[in-house]
Amino acid sequence: MDEHEVPTHVQAEDRVLLWFTFPQIVALTAVAALAYGVYQVAPFGPEAVRVGLGLVFALVGVALVVGRVGGRRLPAVAADLMRFGFGPRHFAGPPVQLVRAEPPAPAVKQRAAEPEGEAGGSVARQTARAERAAEAVTQLAASGSAALRRGARKLVNLKRSTRSRTRGERMPLRPRNWFRKRDRRNESKREYDDARQVIAREQREHRSTRWPALLGGAAALAVGASVVLCCPPLASADEGEEERWTSDEIEFDPPPVISGRRLFIERLTVTQSAATVVLKAATNLEVEVRAFGGADGREPTFHRENTLGRGGRSSYLLPLDGPVPSFTFAWRDEHGQAGAISLSGDQLPYPLPAVEGELCDLQLVSLVWRADRIEGGVRPGCVATLEERVELQTAAGHRALSQTALLEAQVTLVSGTLTVSVGGHETTAVFVPDGETRFTMALPAESGIQAVEIAAALSADLRIPLPPVVQLTHHPRRVERRTETVTLTRPGTSQTVSETVTLTDSEGNTSSHTISAHLSIPSAQVQKQVTLEIVHDEHVRAELVQRPDLSKTRSESLLLASAIASDDAYRALIVEQETERPVSIQTRLSQAELDELFQILGWGP
Repeated sequence: MDEHEVPTHVQAEDRVLLWFTFPQIVALTAVAALAYGVYQVAPFGPEAVRVGLGLVFALVGVALVVGRVGGRRLPAVAADLMRFGFGPRHFAGPPVQLVRAEPPAPAVKQRAAEPEGEAGGSVARQTARAERAAEAVTQLAASGSAALRRGARKLVNLKRSTRSRTRGERMPLRPRNWFRKRDRRNESKREYDDARQVIAREQREHRSTRWPALLGGAAALAVGASVVLCCPPLASADEGEEERWTSDEIEFDPPPVISGRRLFIERLTVTQSAATVVLKAATNLEVEVRAFGGADGREPTFHRENTLGRGGRSSYLLPLDGPVPSFTFAWRDEHGQAGAISLSGDQLPYPLPAVEGELCDLQLVSLVWRADRIEGGVRPGCVATLEERVELQTAAGHRALSQTALLEAQVTLVSGTLTVSVGGHETTAVFVPDGETRFTMALPAESGIQAVEIAAALSADLRIPLPPVVQLTHHPRRVERRTETVTLTRPGTSQTVSETVTLTDSEGNTSSHTISAHLSIPSAQVQKQVTLEIVHDEHVRAELVQRPDLSKTRSESLLLASAIASDDAYRALIVEQETERPVSIQTRLSQAELDELFQILGWGP
């Protein structure tokens, strides 16, 4: 027959005031009282210092009472951190002690200490009676019909909890007490009251000895911490408690995790400004895609939600913004499981690398990862002219002269190959100087980051126009006569001449007279034939001779390095179906079988 459990085991505390539980309200009241006591009773400092001490104490107390990290209270988190920091790290014994001959027994919850006296005897008697009834029911089930055996097994598995009932808790359902006599009910009630009195007495004794125990525990904790810090940590072979999520109010066991990939990246294409991601679902999923960018890489730039069926694909054009963009692909499947895939850092080849050379500048304009290959494109920018260093002969013939000159060269043709290396695999592609050079490499699908290296070996044909060369010719000694007509310019001039003349007459008288004359010669051009004789011991004649253009080849090597994320090959998620529970068939017992079963369980008169 089917079973149904009344959900009274949650143990969730009620919220008394706002979002605080009753223990939290009591703890906050105590913290407030102690903080006021610190302010009022502190024997040192001015009032401002005492107020500050009180506020600090209150804030620390409120944080310890109300604060939570991941749904857990701060004291529990501190205890876990101390246990992790001071706990064991390695096992100091021989490896033989770590080997067990048989698997460890499953963990069993510790039973509460049984009360002494009459209550302890009653619990022991009830336990013995339950064991005898279980043995009898097992024997009866082994010899009875199939329906009776199933019912007996269910009744044997019913275990009575030995935990004492607290005030306000609902009494467990015990239908077997309905068939007992009144005196048995009273006996059980008396046993229960006696057990409560024993527990109350123990609690009073425990409260009276609380402070010495606390002081002793603090001293033991300090000694243990010093020993752990000074000695190397040890580990025990019996450790290995099963992990589970717990809380002070609720005990919750998460559903079992269904192993297997839900979402696969089928193609990742990265260009200079955007990325294209193609996702393929292994089962029915709800997918949420987000892209982040900006100066710090945390600003959301893209968001979309959609639903994918099993084997369905979806393509997303995501922006690449900022220096460190990133993508996240969160999913939730039909089984209640959730997860995410992220792409960031070295998984995204952004920005795409570029390299500058003397002949060409190379830019990786696209990089594509597919499930079976890696593709990409390299776009060059080649120069038309460049300066080339040439050993130039400036003079020839009688004397040869040369010097190093930097001349302008014209690039007539650029050729070469690209060698692409990815994870030990290589491929080559012919370089295209005036377009985009595409390459493709077959690669098996494997999750990780694929390092991509592109080595370019380029060669350029140069045509260099050369200036004319000076041809020098040597001649021996000779005499050279040259007759030339020389034209002279005679300058004009003028002059005044004066002369004194003395005359004597007949009477013998003398007289002086001054006579002056002005003389003038005009300027004129005078030509005259002149013969010159030139003697040459030796001489060199120079002549300019035009020469053809120079052809030359220049080579260079460039390297581009990048990386891109890769994923495993797609495989559908196969979930093992739970075996269907057989339909319960209720079979009515006969009166004799019912009386016999009640007698074994102690329900009969």
